[in-house]
Amino acid sequence: MIIQKIEVSGVEEIEQRLGAFKSKAPLVVSRAINRAVSNIRKNMGKEVPQRYYVSSGTVRGTIRTLKASKSSLSGAVVSSGSPIALSKFKVSPNRGVNRTKKGFSPGVYSAGVEKSGGLNPLSGDPKAFIADMKSGHTGVWNRVSSKRLPIKQLYGPSVPQMAKNEEIMVKINKEAGETLEKRINAEVNNILRKG
Repeated sequence: MIIQKIEVSGVEEIEQRLGAFKSKAPLVVSRAINRAVSNIRKNMGKEVPQRYYVSSGTVRGTIRTLKASKSSLSGAVVSSGSPIALSKFKVSPNRGVNRTKKGFSPGVYSAGVEKSGGLNPLSGDPKAFIADMKSGHTGVWNRVSSKRLPIKQLYGPSVPQMAKNEEIMVKINKEAGETLEKRINAEVNNILRKG
């Protein structure tokens, strides 16, 4: 699980800027926090798939947001989820094993999780293979021993593990901070203009 919390320090400074309208400071802060929370959610769904072979829908499906209110001046973005089946990343070739005159095809599958790492062969003995289950799920599997059964499914990282990538976190936090500051300024200016 990964939690990105958004809070504002220095509410007194915002009250000073609002002057006669200082009672509206909690409204300003809660609106700005909620915009920053939306920004984090959007950027997680964008940044993780840019670096990993995973869809933005898969990433967004693990995220829930906790919004701020005038009485609770903090917000958060929470991503939780289990490791993702390796078949949901990039696997080549993406088809089951076929028996040919020369043996089994393909001889070796390759898989990739992080785009910068490319595809790596799933070597090992016994070899990994792709198969469809009765449920309709296509997975990458490995036999536990030289016997036909049991088999175990191979997994990649979870969305929270991928989102903790340092480059992703730096970019997300930077943009969230900028959004928070811009929205506070915009909300203060709106209140001062409208009265």
